[in-house]
Amino acid sequence: MRGFTLIELIIGVVVLAFALSLVATLIFPQALRSAEPTLQVRAANLAQALVEEIQGKSFDENSDRSGGTQRCGETGAPACSSNLGPDSESRERFDDVDDYHQLQIAQPNLQDALGATIGDDYRGFSYDIDVCYSDAQGQCATGITRFKRVRVTLSTAQSQDFTFAFVQGNY
Repeated sequence: MRGFTLIELIIGVVVLAFALSLVATLIFPQALRSAEPTLQVRAANLAQALVEEIQGKSFDENSDRSGGTQRCGETGAPACSSNLGPDSESRERFDDVDDYHQLQIAQPNLQDALGATIGDDYRGFSYDIDVCYSDAQGQCATGITRFKRVRVTLSTAQSQDFTFAFVQGNY
């Protein structure tokens, strides 16, 4: 009965080290990437919730919220507000689209539309909302128009940015 020689053991260790390094460089990075689809779905769900929340608000602070026939900026109606951003109200009281302008929130302070904290469900996420007056195609305009573009940018825990945008019309 013969045992292994020192040279055979060294060759075996070298082959094993090569195999392990190959596994470490090819397979282990894939484990990190396996979280990407989950983060993408979570980002899309959070963005959809934010978009639906914003779309449920009126076009402008001076819009008739009681089902009137006139829109802000029309003859006989108040002018549309030129100031974008909240009108000295908290998020729970946002009542028009441009109140969300420059809203930036990061985990653990993420909240849903009712003010409930959802930061534990979205660890490492943050979002930034930008609102501007725009043309019908969503390009920002310099003056007041009949459209506002809302852009929601979400960042995930792996520093992936996803941008969602829509145009709200004054109707």
